Amino acid sequence: MKKALGIVGFLVLAAQLPLWSYDTSPSSWQIVPEAIWAPATGGGTWVTELQITNLGTSEIYVSAYFDTAAGSAPTAMQLGPIPVLNSVKYSNILATLDALDESATVYYGKVGALYLRNLTAGAAFQVQAQTVNGNFGKTFPGLNVVEGNTVGDGRPMMIQGLVRNATYRTFTGIYNPGTTSYTVKFTIVDATNATVGTPFEKTVSTYGFQSFNVFTQAAAPAGDYDNCWLYIEVTSGGSAAEAPMFFGSIANNYTNDTYALLAKQYLVIPPPASAPPIRH
Repeated sequence: MKKALGIVGFLVLAAQLPLWSYDTSPSSWQIVPEAIWAPATGGGTWVTELQITNLGTSEIYVSAYFDTAAGSAPTAMQLGPIPVLNSVKYSNILATLDALDESATVYYGKVGALYLRNLTAGAAFQVQAQTVNGNFGKTFPGLNVVEGNTVGDGRPMMIQGLVRNATYRTFTGIYNPGTTSYTVKFTIVDATNATVGTPFEKTVSTYGFQSFNVFTQAAAPAGDYDNCWLYIEVTSGGSAAEAPMFFGSIANNYTNDTYALLAKQYLVIPPPASAPPIRH
C-alpha cells in the first residue's frame, strides 16, 4: 500500500467557513441522494418513503424528477398541493411517480436520485426519505444544493465508515444536479492514512447518477477492511455549488439490512481560538 499523498496537507482558509451556511435550512430545491423501488436480494422489495413539509408562506406543488444510471424520467411529476405548515407522506414515492407518469416506465427495478424543486416565490420545504424492506431500512435527509453539500475544485469531501468483510459490503453513489459535467477521483484511506487499492475516477454528466462498490472499483487486495474512509476530489468540472453530491451505504451480506453513510466536507482549518467548554 502507498501513502495517501496530498490529503493531510490540504488547507482551507478560515474565510471559506461559510460553506456550511444554510446546508440544512428549508429550501425550494432539495435532493434525495438515493431512492429505490426494486426487489431485494434476500426477498421482499426495497421502497423509499418520502415526507415533504411545507415551511413556506403559501401552498406549494413540488416538481419531482427521478434520475438513474439509465437516464431520467422525461418530465417532472407534480406532488401536492401541500398547504402551509402541512406535511405529505408517500409510502412508495417511486410508485407514486410511476402512477402519475403515463409516458414512462423508468421507476420499478431502479435506484437513483430524486430532484425536488418548487419555483414559486416564498416556497420552502424540508424533505426526509426512508428506504425500507420489512423491518430493515435507512434514512436520508433532503440535501440542499449548496457548496457545503457538494464537491468542487478545491472543495473535497469525505465519507467515513467504509467496511468490507464476510458480513458487510460498501457502496457509494454520486449524483450531479447541475448542468456541468464533472470528473471525480475517489481514494479509499485506511486508519493509518494508507491508500487501499488504487484511486479511481468517475465522470458524471448533467443529472447523472451512478452507484458502485468502492472496494471493487479500487481493486482492493483480498482481505478484510474496517475503519476506512473515502476521499473525494474533483479533477475536472469547476467549483459551482450545483456540483456532484454523494452518499454511502453499507449492506449486510446475510440479512441484506442496510445503513446510510453521509458525505461531509473535508476541510483542514486552523484550530479554534479557544478550547471547547469543560463539562461538569
